[in-house]
Amino acid sequence: MEVEFQCTGCRKANDFELANEHARINCTSCSAKFESVQELVDAEGRLQKCGICGCRDLYIQKDFNRKVGVAIVAIGAILAPFTKMISLFVCALIDLILYKALPLITICYNCGSIYRDFSPNPDHQPFNLGINDRYRSKER
Repeated sequence: MEVEFQCTGCRKANDFELANEHARINCTSCSAKFESVQELVDAEGRLQKCGICGCRDLYIQKDFNRKVGVAIVAIGAILAPFTKMISLFVCALIDLILYKALPLITICYNCGSIYRDFSPNPDHQPFNLGINDRYRSKER
């Protein structure tokens, strides 16, 4: 299990690997302590809330680097005139393969913390702009 987050104390980015369910999330820079995995998951090991801010509004998405996705599309578009548009179909096929192969991650709407390798929670849905706007309006 892995948590990627920005510390609320020192504002440093962290990529923290959790060894077991009793391990506590902590900042590698300032050693701030957050919740343990045991407090975040239910009996089936499904994530229930964010360990950094305590928010229960979480969403799921594929674990894919957007910059890589844009690069694939750009290369396909640049090569399109020379390949009679075949490169666009190849890029679409690559995208489909990556979509099927990549795992899901859970992300907190409030603080943006990313949770990898937790059991999927059916209560968490894909990104919802309405919920996101509610949290972003609090920042103003």
